[in-house]
Amino acid sequence: MKSNITEAEFEFLARHAGLELSEKQKSELYAAYPYIEAMVARVHQKRGREAEPAHIFTFAKEVA
Repeated sequence: MKSNITEAEFEFLARHAGLELSEKQKSELYAAYPYIEAMVARVHQKRGREAEPAHIFTFAKEVA
């Protein structure tokens, strides 16, 4: 997988986020960045109410 940003752009984003990374950490995170981009794209998809069933519930019927 190839990243949509350059290493210089990634380094800028990391600095802007306040991360102090060694060269090894930067290279490892930059290698993982395409997967992060893919996850972000999946999160930002439109979904219906049924996509979060944990927030949907019904009350039990009263038993006489």
